[in-house]
Amino acid sequence: MAKSTLKILSDQEIRQLNEASFKILWEFGVQIDDESFRKQLADLGCEVDGKRVKIQPDILEKVIANTKAHNHVTLTSRDGIKVEINPDSIVSHTTGGIPDILDLETGQKRRPVVDDVIATMRLMNHLEHLDTPCSLLYPSDVPAPITQVKQTELMFRYSRKPIYGPGISSPGEAKYVAKLFEAFAGGSEELAKNPIGVVGVSPESPLKIPQVICDTMRIIISAGIPTSILSAPVGGMSGPLTLAGGLAQVNAEMLAFATVAYIINPETTMFYGSRLFYANMKTGCTIMGLPETGMVSAAAAQLAASNGFLSDLYGLCCTSCTFDSQSGYEKAANCLVPAMAGANWLSGFGAMASLMVASYEQLVIDNETFGLVKKVAKGITVNDDTIGLDVLSSAIKGSMILAHPHTIKHLRGGELFIPDLGFDSVWNDWDKKGQKDLRSVARERVYELLKKDEVVPLPDDLDQEVNGILDAAAAELVK
Repeated sequence: MAKSTLKILSDQEIRQLNEASFKILWEFGVQIDDESFRKQLADLGCEVDGKRVKIQPDILEKVIANTKAHNHVTLTSRDGIKVEINPDSIVSHTTGGIPDILDLETGQKRRPVVDDVIATMRLMNHLEHLDTPCSLLYPSDVPAPITQVKQTELMFRYSRKPIYGPGISSPGEAKYVAKLFEAFAGGSEELAKNPIGVVGVSPESPLKIPQVICDTMRIIISAGIPTSILSAPVGGMSGPLTLAGGLAQVNAEMLAFATVAYIINPETTMFYGSRLFYANMKTGCTIMGLPETGMVSAAAAQLAASNGFLSDLYGLCCTSCTFDSQSGYEKAANCLVPAMAGANWLSGFGAMASLMVASYEQLVIDNETFGLVKKVAKGITVNDDTIGLDVLSSAIKGSMILAHPHTIKHLRGGELFIPDLGFDSVWNDWDKKGQKDLRSVARERVYELLKKDEVVPLPDDLDQEVNGILDAAAAELVK
């Protein structure tokens, strides 16, 4: 259960940002390239001026009411593992589509291949605090036009958990990704009743939904696949540099996208996938370890909740390129702040170097970090039992607190965080264990978990259907 104990925005500031977003959509509008969508939105009551659609506040209120009616979903994997996401949830997913990985044997940066995608998926099966795996990597040995289709197939084939699918921006790939969702769910009707994963779709900043995105939305949202709206302006480049300005823009882009989704399929759950980032303005490179990353994610969690959305945010991210103190404090701060603000779904597992490099070891380390974050976000339970007056009474009468049933009960019940990976003893014990640093311990754990994982082949009929979908995608999309 997530407890929204941190308010980075006051109620008045939330109202101001929502009013600004409504004003943006009514006065400036959003560019929508698809003519049929513009006509449907005009029929709904929007004002259309060329390709720009101006959305009235009363229409946005209808969309928000519909969003609130669908802000809960239970994802179920083929193995029957369920992940419930509702306004009180705090769950996690990995980063997706990272172009490089640190080799587990040599520690050197290289391009990932399909075997890395498979190995990281198998590793994720055993990370307790990772709820929904995404394809962490872009496999360099797969033709670019079908990369997202192949990623989706590998996720479903090797993950025991529900998946967070790739961010899709091509209707060609969207068609085959939707076919894979239907195949692994057991058909389109079963998929609608029982979602097995989520995908991301990105509008273009500032305030544009190009034709390719319209076509992608039509396929994914019509299929009823829960969708995260990945609004990703970069402050000072594709949106205002100020945090408040960027948040108003993101909020407007979310509402505009949700309005289009509403006319496609109002039953499909939409996630508020704010990806508002900032750059080193001396180089123009986006950097993820800034404290502003966690701050705007926390603010986005509040804005999402105010408009009835489930939030999907960063997260466990850093600018650091190695396993050092900078990586630790950046990831912890940028995850803990939105978690305390009530974020529902947090990303970043496995990523380093501002989402440009992935690591097997980092996946394992982030699993522990997220466990710690969840413990803090859960807060302190205060009731007659936890106050423990009976323990004090017994101690005053001469009993040993260590052996008291209350102590044993709450030790076993998780009152104290016990690290699975990190060191939790004294220097002499660390010395006896070889003075291993965290990366060394994490690498050992990676090998241990991969050895533990057992790959279960797909049923023959499903395997044949999936291979047919991949072959068809390659025949149509790879030129």
